[in-house]
Amino acid sequence: MKTLKLLSSSLLICFLLSSCGTSFYDQYSFTETLETKANALSLVEVSDQEYQQHKAAAQALINKIDMMVSYEKAKSKNEITIQMWQYLQSDASSIQQFLDLWESQGTLSTAFKAEFKPQVAKIFDLMANYENKKNEQSKLALLDLIAM
Repeated sequence: MKTLKLLSSSLLICFLLSSCGTSFYDQYSFTETLETKANALSLVEVSDQEYQQHKAAAQALINKIDMMVSYEKAKSKNEITIQMWQYLQSDASSIQQFLDLWESQGTLSTAFKAEFKPQVAKIFDLMANYENKKNEQSKLALLDLIAM
């Protein structure tokens, strides 16, 4: 009888948790967000060099963002994270604008690097914070960024 009650309670808890409106912490998403941040910052750091020398790394960053959109779409109750990765994928994102500018200019100034690097870090820090906490404050911070 105790086993049946325990099983019933466990099933009820699982059902309640799965019906919540937000997905749970995902170690893979968190790790990939930090890795993508490192890759993006690395590209900003070398943007005073010829784009063609780093074209493969730039394409790898774009591919990683595309892959994360697909990954996040496969999870349920994950709308905010999907929106954020889709934002990074869009032409409106500062990451895409940076890559386009770097490709068209060939090289970018060190002043540009200094100004742009904190912006890139902030985007990924907000994403990692949301994935880690999944609370209302971190959600609103991401939504504000997407709305800009």
